[in-house]
Amino acid sequence: MKINEKSIANYVHTGGFNRLAGRPSAPGSWQPAHRSRWWKSTITLLGMTFLAVGLFFVFF
Repeated sequence: MKINEKSIANYVHTGGFNRLAGRPSAPGSWQPAHRSRWWKSTITLLGMTFLAVGLFFVFF
């Protein structure tokens, strides 16, 4: 089976590989990384606060 390089190039540029990998291929669908880091930090901080309050009531 011969592979046509032009068809592979077209597939790469249409986002087909991104869809196979489970990544969004639409323009603007990626969320900026700083927003993602901010949410992860906020949720982690809230979770740790929740656990700290719970441990306080368990021990005191």
